[in-house]
Amino acid sequence: MKLYKIIQEQEEEETPKEVRKITPVHKRMLNALSRMEIDYTDYSVIWNEVWNVFKINDLKLAEEITFLFYEFEDVFDEDEKDSYKDLPDDALSGLNDMSGYDDEQIALAKNLELPPFLIGDNGYSHYDLTQYYDMTTNYVYAVGDSDKVLSSMVQWAQEYYDSNGIEYMDRYHLDDYIEINDISDFVEQEVDHILDNMDDDDIIEEAGYDKDEMEDNLNSLNNKVVDIKDEMDTIESEKDELQEVLDEMEEEDEDAYETEEYQKIVEERNDLDSQWYEKDSESDDLDDEINELEEELYGLEEKAKDELRDEKIEELTSQIEDEGVDYFIDNLGYSLESAIGSFCYFDESGFVENLADVEDNERLATYDNDEDYERLNGEDYYIYRTE
Repeated sequence: MKLYKIIQEQEEEETPKEVRKITPVHKRMLNALSRMEIDYTDYSVIWNEVWNVFKINDLKLAEEITFLFYEFEDVFDEDEKDSYKDLPDDALSGLNDMSGYDDEQIALAKNLELPPFLIGDNGYSHYDLTQYYDMTTNYVYAVGDSDKVLSSMVQWAQEYYDSNGIEYMDRYHLDDYIEINDISDFVEQEVDHILDNMDDDDIIEEAGYDKDEMEDNLNSLNNKVVDIKDEMDTIESEKDELQEVLDEMEEEDEDAYETEEYQKIVEERNDLDSQWYEKDSESDDLDDEINELEEELYGLEEKAKDELRDEKIEELTSQIEDEGVDYFIDNLGYSLESAIGSFCYFDESGFVENLADVEDNERLATYDNDEDYERLNGEDYYIYRTE
């Protein structure tokens, strides 16, 4: 299509156009118009009379009559039989004169294969595009170069976004322009709310602690200490008994300590001393374990809550970062708009510009959703019918 138009333009530039001569038909039609007191300063009024009243079915002739009446009505002489006798033979030479017309108007005229004087300014813009109407059909077209099309698409996209709202935008394109804000305060509040509604035992268990097992261990350690203390008491009693025996032997014989029997008893007593100290050391070690376990149990609820809080904050933060704005929609019942407004930064201008880029320019053709173009002086002018 584009190649064809380029070749067509080259042929038009290379082939000189023959100017039609004025004929009696032209003069008779002009005479009739002049005697009807038609406003010769308004092409649309002239065309309406020529096409709809005179019903000239020859489009080319209708264009010529309209042009001649607009340009040469002052030649009319009602006293002469040939009221347009002074009309130059080459009066139609200016029919296709493009001077005085905007490039957009000329491009539309070329596209519609009409002389530019039959393309009227609509008086309204369509975004950044100039609107014209075809006097022969009253169809309205918006025309502009690529820069105006681009800026018009941005305006269209902004209007589309404002009219429909963010809920109706395509998430495929929208999500690239949504960024989660700092959610640390929100996450901490959410986690604190969760923990406040949990039992202490549930918090301890979820944090990975077995309170019952810890208490069982404490009871077991205390029982061991009791058993060891009993053993130490037994050892102490045995030591006392041996000491009484030694005392009696010394009373009976002051040299008894030199006897083998005395030394054997002393050795037994010393063994008991060693056993007692071993038991005492074991008891001390158990007491240390008991103290540590008691301290752990005493602060277990607070420790478990702090650890679980940190864990849940990390989990929730990661979940929100993975799911993005959908976390607030799916889990908390927010609408997309309210979720973005409460927790996100939305690059509206970036989204609108991208929407303008990804949507077809045919969006500007509000009547038939069709885009056409015409090349003029090395520039493409895009044409969209709007009415």
